[in-house]
Amino acid sequence: MKLDLDGVPHGRSEIEISDTLKLDWADDRPEKASVQGVLTVENFESRVMLSGTLQSAGTASCGRCLEDFEISWGVPVEIMILCGDDTDEGESETMVIRQTTGVVDLTETLRESLILAYPPVLVCREDCQGICVQCGIDLNKASCTCTEEDVDPRWAGLDALEE
Repeated sequence: MKLDLDGVPHGRSEIEISDTLKLDWADDRPEKASVQGVLTVENFESRVMLSGTLQSAGTASCGRCLEDFEISWGVPVEIMILCGDDTDEGESETMVIRQTTGVVDLTETLRESLILAYPPVLVCREDCQGICVQCGIDLNKASCTCTEEDVDPRWAGLDALEE
């Protein structure tokens, strides 16, 4: 996804985003995700601001039953492109790109926004029962015959003192 700074009109305009990004996770999260939506572009003399919320979708594993499912999440985006060499911007939560003219590649910045907005806990549905901790059966598909013990083995020594 690229933005041509020389072609952006002064004032407010919009840019449509629609692409699939490779996320390069180190674990079992989606390796790629689609992203789409419209960002507002505000072109001032020494800076260009891109802002809005994009929608992203991908495949993830449920944290309870370990089954794959489709997930979608909102991605808030705030990107500032500083066009002047002498600009001195303080640190903020807005992602900053420094480039005076030409085409700006937004791919890496949008990838970072996707990763930062990714939900920390994923479940395929709210009533997912997960897997049995004793036998490993998926409790959404079948029930098990395991008996639940209310005694935590770490406290068993204290139970012996009561007798």
